[in-house]
Amino acid sequence: MKRILILPLLTLSMGGCAVLSTSPASSGTAASSSASNSPYESMESMPPEAQREDVPKLDEKQIWVPGYYQPVAGIWVWHQGQPMAEKSGYKLLPASYREDGGKVYFTPPRWHRIDVAERASK
Repeated sequence: MKRILILPLLTLSMGGCAVLSTSPASSGTAASSSASNSPYESMESMPPEAQREDVPKLDEKQIWVPGYYQPVAGIWVWHQGQPMAEKSGYKLLPASYREDGGKVYFTPPRWHRIDVAERASK
C-alpha cells in the first residue's frame, strides 16, 4: 500500500506530466515483481506504443530524456519526455521493458557511469 502512495510522489518529483494508458494490463491487475529486484510491479502485457514527442531545442549541457510508460497500480502511465542537465562521466540509459515468464518488468531511465561500462566490456 505504501508503494502505491509513494510512486505518484516520485513521479511528480521527476517533473513532466503523466497520462493514463487506455490499454491496461490484460487482466486489469498487476502481480508482484518479486521475480526481479525492481520496486516496480510486473505487468501482464507490454506497454502501448510510445507517444510521439516534439523534442525542444536543448541547451549545450542538456540532454533529452524520452517519454516512457511506467506501471502504476496495474496500468501503464505515460511520463512525458523532458530536458535534463547532462552529468559528466555518465550516460543516460532510457527506460526499458523485459519479458520473463509471461510477466513484463520495467526499468526506469537511469544514469550509468561511462568508466564502469568500459571496464565491463573489456
